[in-house]
Amino acid sequence: MSIKVETALGFVGGSLGVITSLVIFYDTMFALSDSLLAMVFFGLVSLVVGLVGIAGGNIARTDMKKGGKLMLVSGIIGFGLFFWMWWIIPGALLTVGGVLAIWDEN
Repeated sequence: MSIKVETALGFVGGSLGVITSLVIFYDTMFALSDSLLAMVFFGLVSLVVGLVGIAGGNIARTDMKKGGKLMLVSGIIGFGLFFWMWWIIPGALLTVGGVLAIWDEN
């Protein structure tokens, strides 16, 4: 069973998003940042956005349009909230995977 590029980009981008949330929680746990509440919020949102990206990659196996929309929304929300710090690579992977899945002819 071969995995398509769109699905792989969704899984990898979402997994990196979840890793990003773990880094943010680690940063918060040792109080390396100024605002504890804001960092917990960003960590939770990053976790949810990463999980939505993974779900989009999983859904893209059966329905490319729906999975692509989930990955695209996840990537754009991640760019909007986290571009300043950690979301550059996961956001780019999810956005490209979402665009490729939406443009798929099959």
